[in-house]
Amino acid sequence: MPKSLKLIATEAEELNILSAALEGTITSSGEMSFLRTDRAFTLMGSRYRWEEAETGSRIRVGIYFGDVITVKAAGISQKNPTEILELLNISVQANEDAAADITLNFAGGGTVLLHTECINVSLTDTGDAWATDKRPDHDKQAETA
Repeated sequence: MPKSLKLIATEAEELNILSAALEGTITSSGEMSFLRTDRAFTLMGSRYRWEEAETGSRIRVGIYFGDVITVKAAGISQKNPTEILELLNISVQANEDAAADITLNFAGGGTVLLHTECINVSLTDTGDAWATDKRPDHDKQAETA
């Protein structure tokens, strides 16, 4: 049985690795939450397992963003918490004082901007993987759009 992925990012370069692993993750606004008093933003989703791309599988994944000061969403409906969102990538703008603006970019133009005190992100796979024949292909989507 393949091992579950567990990654931690505390620097922008490490967050780029997490972003690559999360490309094509399927989620919804109902699977995201900001815990203001805990300064944490969490997201659950179904991650395409790029490290096992030849088998074509997905696995549930939890992503934790710590030290979050504010969260702003644009182009994402809060009225339909089950609307499917596909994560394209995570971008980061690191500031001099260790603070960072982390942006979750979704297909269709939706974004979630996290203003953080520092980069403190972890990814943890949960449960068993399942087979899929639906491999994310954003180049094809861009050609047909």
